[in-house]
Amino acid sequence: MQKPVWHPLKYKPDGPASGEILCSFTIVDDDFSFKRDLDYVKLHEYVAMKEFQVSMNVLGLRGLQSPGILPVQKAFVNFNLKGLVPPTVGTNLKNLKTDPKAPGPDPTINTMMKFFVPLPTDELYCPRLSCQVYDQVFAGFSQPIIGNFTIPIGDLMHELARER
Repeated sequence: MQKPVWHPLKYKPDGPASGEILCSFTIVDDDFSFKRDLDYVKLHEYVAMKEFQVSMNVLGLRGLQSPGILPVQKAFVNFNLKGLVPPTVGTNLKNLKTDPKAPGPDPTINTMMKFFVPLPTDELYCPRLSCQVYDQVFAGFSQPIIGNFTIPIGDLMHELARER
């Protein structure tokens, strides 16, 4: 099997990068007579994993722009923990979110979050934590998305290991 490589995703061929995909592929003859099937990579079996504790101090948000006509009411952040691990491993993980308390476009959140997560020890396979910022409007009946961002947990983990 070929070693996977990170490839940039683009909305348009000449546009900026809008993400990445980790994949490997093999080119075969066009007669579709494969000598053997490609192996499906089961990350939790193929890559060494280790349990880590992640601590986040979420301080606040600044300069939020409402996606609608109403101003930002009570913003909160959703951390997609399930996206850090393969589906078979992530059944025990629950996504975390901050409480929508402080009003306005510059809310101070000041929340400490800690969780344990199994992460790959190989830097190539280390994930990024996908996060979304939502607004709570009409007492929570509407929660429009304000924006997305990622936290490079794998990069941070390996940077800490290099410092030791």
